[in-house]
Amino acid sequence: MSQTEKTTDLREIARQLSDAYQKTLQSSTLNDQTVQECLNLLAKYSDDLPISWFSHDFLDQLFSLKDRFMGPIIALLSTWLRRGSEVDVNRHELALDILYKVLLEYKGDDCLSVQKEAWLGWVSAVGKGTKDAKLLKGMISIIELYNQDPTRASYMSESIDAGLAHALAQTNTMNDFELEHCQKLLDLYISHALKKEFHGLCSLMSATEHIVDIRSREEPQTRAEADLYTFVELTFDIKDEYAQLAILAGILRTLYFNIGKNTKKVVKLRKDVEKAFMDRLCISLNTMDVMIHQDIVSYFTSRCLIQMPLEQFEDVPLSQLLKVLVSSLLSSPFAFDDGKPLSGLENTKDVVEKINQLVDQPLFKEIGRISRTMAKTIQLLLSEKKDESAALVVQHVLERLLGFSYNLFIDWNQFVTKYSTKRMTSAENSNYKDLETCAWTLLKSTLFSFMVILKAVAVDVPNGQGLVEVPHAAQDIISIFANLNFISQHLPQGAGLQAYQDTLTNTVAYLLQKENQCMLNKLISAAFKEYSHSSYVKDSTYTVELLSIVQQTRLLFFTDLTEQVMKNLDDKVLEENILPAIYPVLKWKRIENRDLYESAHTVVINTFLNEKRISHELAGVYAKILIDNFPEPMNLDQFRYGFNTMVQALCEMDDALAWHTVDQLIERVYSLEQEKDLPLRTQYFTALIDLLRPLSLGPFFRSILDVVEKLTILQETKSMQQATVKILYDTISGPGISDMRKTEAVGWYLDLKKKLKL
Repeated sequence: MSQTEKTTDLREIARQLSDAYQKTLQSSTLNDQTVQECLNLLAKYSDDLPISWFSHDFLDQLFSLKDRFMGPIIALLSTWLRRGSEVDVNRHELALDILYKVLLEYKGDDCLSVQKEAWLGWVSAVGKGTKDAKLLKGMISIIELYNQDPTRASYMSESIDAGLAHALAQTNTMNDFELEHCQKLLDLYISHALKKEFHGLCSLMSATEHIVDIRSREEPQTRAEADLYTFVELTFDIKDEYAQLAILAGILRTLYFNIGKNTKKVVKLRKDVEKAFMDRLCISLNTMDVMIHQDIVSYFTSRCLIQMPLEQFEDVPLSQLLKVLVSSLLSSPFAFDDGKPLSGLENTKDVVEKINQLVDQPLFKEIGRISRTMAKTIQLLLSEKKDESAALVVQHVLERLLGFSYNLFIDWNQFVTKYSTKRMTSAENSNYKDLETCAWTLLKSTLFSFMVILKAVAVDVPNGQGLVEVPHAAQDIISIFANLNFISQHLPQGAGLQAYQDTLTNTVAYLLQKENQCMLNKLISAAFKEYSHSSYVKDSTYTVELLSIVQQTRLLFFTDLTEQVMKNLDDKVLEENILPAIYPVLKWKRIENRDLYESAHTVVINTFLNEKRISHELAGVYAKILIDNFPEPMNLDQFRYGFNTMVQALCEMDDALAWHTVDQLIERVYSLEQEKDLPLRTQYFTALIDLLRPLSLGPFFRSILDVVEKLTILQETKSMQQATVKILYDTISGPGISDMRKTEAVGWYLDLKKKLKL
């Protein structure tokens, strides 16, 4: 719709509203249907009507028509009470009486929607005059009545929550003389919230945040402080422990991020609330049924403990707190739900809706804070050394994370494998995209959550004591990251993965220490054994060839890791576990996973660079693989780099072996005799010229010069020879040629030019 059309529509609506307003003022001359239509239109746009339209005459007309047109009349009166700027005591009283009667007695077909409008109008009057005591009493009576009707209570639930929060935030009875009304209203609110269990307590905390936020910004400052102290005093008398925990959390949360003035009194109040919150938390953690209420404890602690000063943790049973937090995070139906949302994942709308509902849960939205709270708890546990079982408790947490990561990896792999080759209709394809979107929200939340927790063990605990004290911590962290590598690979580089890099770096550094290399080798050996070829099956297909794209990401993690730790790996692990597993990948003619393909080749090259024992046997095999894999799937740059790096490493170990390897490339060049092979022969020859640099360090330099000279002379055209001579010049004059052989190389080059008459 164009801007002109929008303007035209607005003008038309304004005209209709003005007409309806005038007709309402003259309603005695109109039939009921016309009056109904006018009132309905005015009620629909009641929030946008000019406040001046709510004149005495208009209000009096509404009062006179209320018995015949209750719905729109209540909507208009409610709007006037919310927006009214002119103090009109008599008409306010009359409007409130009408609303109160509707709230208690109205039985029309539209009673729920009408009573909701009436409730909003009634509550909006709180704090605007001298009738707060009456208004609060009315609210109490209304809620008590509605609680007897489950249908009405459910329909009005959110409005009641908002109304109670607004009333306690705005009422002018928050003083020692009239506090009884606030106390009763708060008790009623708690009773109302407890019926909704966890979600009710979440609403209670949110309402408390609103109340404290409004009260803390009152003027003058002395009034703000007095009202805050009075409200906090109310909370100390709450009998239900979890309701008290919710309200104290709401107070703390707001005071931590308070935009009002942090005076000495406010700071003291915050410290008092911190102590009360931690005392209540300790009581909850030491009860027998704490695991039944794990979500409540987890939600409210995560909202407060991240900012909580360390001195307040003195008496908190941290081990028990950590057990509650990890249990809530992984097993709660409002958080990761034991991974059930991804178990047996199907491409249906019901599954999409189920995951979206989970992601929208209050506890799921707090996963980041829960993880940071766990991280802080782990750091305190392992740093303070007050609890002898601390390391075992943290080990238990890591084991649960590891088990969860395996389940997630397996479930996602089954889903992707099932639908990767399945033909789908347009509707199924659309739903599949929606499913992927919501599933990836859950998966990314898992990765970032685990990153924060694992970083606490590997990085945040001083001097690496987390890795030292917690049994198998390093191995568990590596295994978790391997299982979740399919998520890491899905994210763009630098997408908030600094914690991931820091954790992995520290963990690998720990495993590389001399006393820990046995653990490293056992870990790598066990990982690659999963991909070894079985000797007891008739199918000769390599295990690696059967891996799905998700399973390949796990192997990729370990090949990437092997690159980094090659120097510290036992020869036996390399020979018996690693190389047999990646051998089929090296020979891929169709690259299924480029990252895995390149990583596997880098592992082999690092084998040569680190002068591993297997290098002598591997040289000939790998040279053939490189030669056979060019020009497909390798490109020239990859081939030249791989062959040159291998030969350079072999020259450091065994000159004869290096020359024997180069000889394979020479044979391939000579074998390409047909005219159609000329471009390929030229490329192989270019790679051969690269080898002048590493071979200049050994006794076979003259031999390679002779071969290059012969091949250059045999080239078919002068232009080809000129191009080759240019490459030779760049090679010989550039870095890499041994200083002792530089003179020999230059002399040979000049002689060659003479022979070619160039």
